[in-house]
Amino acid sequence: MKKIGNWKKPLIIVLIVVIALGVLLLKAPLYAQVRSYAVMWAYTKYENSKSLMDKQQVSVQIPGGSSTEEKDWYPFVMVFNDNKGFSQYTGRDLSLSILYNFGAFSWNYGSSTLYKDDSPYYASFYGGYLIKDNSGQSKYGFSVDGKLNNNEIMAVAKYDYQKLILDGLGCPAKQQKMNVLSSEVKSGVTYAGYEGWEQIDAIILVNSPAHKYEGSRRAYIQYGNPLKKTSLEDFPLIESRARIYARYFKEFDSTVFLYILTPFADTLEQCDQQILSKTVIAKSE
Repeated sequence: MKKIGNWKKPLIIVLIVVIALGVLLLKAPLYAQVRSYAVMWAYTKYENSKSLMDKQQVSVQIPGGSSTEEKDWYPFVMVFNDNKGFSQYTGRDLSLSILYNFGAFSWNYGSSTLYKDDSPYYASFYGGYLIKDNSGQSKYGFSVDGKLNNNEIMAVAKYDYQKLILDGLGCPAKQQKMNVLSSEVKSGVTYAGYEGWEQIDAIILVNSPAHKYEGSRRAYIQYGNPLKKTSLEDFPLIESRARIYARYFKEFDSTVFLYILTPFADTLEQCDQQILSKTVIAKSE
């Protein structure tokens, strides 16, 4: 009995140490990063099974941050579907699947670099949209004569950034802006293995996602908590660069948009050349 009793004190010490380490881990930057990866990987698997890609039997493989040597972007591209919300927003019967990525997690802060104004990935996103007009009467993003429909392109960009991203982060609707300051269009562009893309380059005035932490939000699961100390006002207006590639795919009866949004010219070109241009679009089996 005496021998068994000698084990009690060391066992209690071990339990205390384990509990203490567990508490520290929950507070550590690494925890937020691991939580984000685990939750978003599982959620993306689920959303992908319900996506327009699955229904139309099309594979859209956009490389994630793990495809580069640098710790630049989130390791994998995520998927989100919002047929109902986008249909209500536009007043049309549409299917929408969003593929997206943002700045990688910072080891020091346990949150995405999209919050950090001194990072080249500040307020930066890339990804794609697949949109199908379920009425079968139009090709989303294009007019009857095949020209770009700027209003429809802005509609999906605004819906994604304002209704999904900014709303999720707590930016008041009255503060939200997305205004095109200038734009340029190139037609007949060859991209991602296909001819016939329309390329739009624009400078836009838009809210940054940077803001102070004031309470838990579901969006923080994927992005991490915002910086608690920042010299910036919440959701400040910034000039950002947008590049969008648009093409209607008859074989999938859907319009595909590939996009980059970032304040920095170097980040845009680097993302385009190293990541987005390597997107693979093909019929899935």
